[in-house]
Amino acid sequence: MRFRPLGESGTAVSAITLTLDASVAATGASNIRELVYGALEEGVNSFHIDSLDPTLIRTAGQALAEVDRDLLQISLIIGPLPNGRRDFSVEGVNAVLGAVLNASGLRYMDAVIMDDPAENELPAQTLKMLREDERILRLGIRGTSDVMDIYINSGRFDMLFTPCHIQLDARQRGWMRSAREQQLVILGTEYYPEALLNPAKPAPPPEPAKGIFGLPKKKVFIEEPLNPFAFLHTTPGWEAEDLCLAHALLDPSLTSVIVRATNVPHIRRLAMACERDMPVSMPAQLEMARVAASRAA
Repeated sequence: MRFRPLGESGTAVSAITLTLDASVAATGASNIRELVYGALEEGVNSFHIDSLDPTLIRTAGQALAEVDRDLLQISLIIGPLPNGRRDFSVEGVNAVLGAVLNASGLRYMDAVIMDDPAENELPAQTLKMLREDERILRLGIRGTSDVMDIYINSGRFDMLFTPCHIQLDARQRGWMRSAREQQLVILGTEYYPEALLNPAKPAPPPEPAKGIFGLPKKKVFIEEPLNPFAFLHTTPGWEAEDLCLAHALLDPSLTSVIVRATNVPHIRRLAMACERDMPVSMPAQLEMARVAASRAA
């Protein structure tokens, strides 16, 4: 596993960060434990808790407890509650943080990430409390709305979670540029947007029209639009997802890329992709595909 510096802290973190979310929680305690152990064996030391499922938090905490806490980077998302509500008040955030620390057995969080708060949804009192809380080392932000520009440049955050795939729009690229200028630690998300990069399923051909005497008319050839990223799925020796991950890791401003895996073989494959060099022509092919896709949009 390759490691990268975590800002100017002197700490190094794995090139990939494993997400522990609802999809992992659904696999059950035994699989959660095996997944965390499997990630640790591959050299992953960065984990992101993206679910408040009690079994997930308790089981992951027990597995991570077998490693020196100072060698791990663990972040927690705070956003929608299990009941679907959102509560960024001091009391609400404190309740979530306390519950996760108690259930996991962890003494502190390396980072707490605010999930997509609206412009007036994140009280100044909450930010002040989080800044002063000794159970939190860094404060981060994740979001998709235009208010992200304000949050990134506010000087209140240390970390940014942001998409890092090949088809970033100008707004998202601007967020990364601003984060670099503010010296925020940047973690990449959505490196493999399947909806954008997977070949679209062709629509079923229309029923042939009937001509004179009920005979079908001559078949009309309909050319299907080409997927400019189709080569990702036909590159020998590579999975499309692995190529996208390797491409994201070419960006030196990313501290780590957040990956999703629900089983040990998957996390092992992604860990291996971090060690591989992309085919020499691949970055140029991806850039040409990006330009072609943007022109077709």
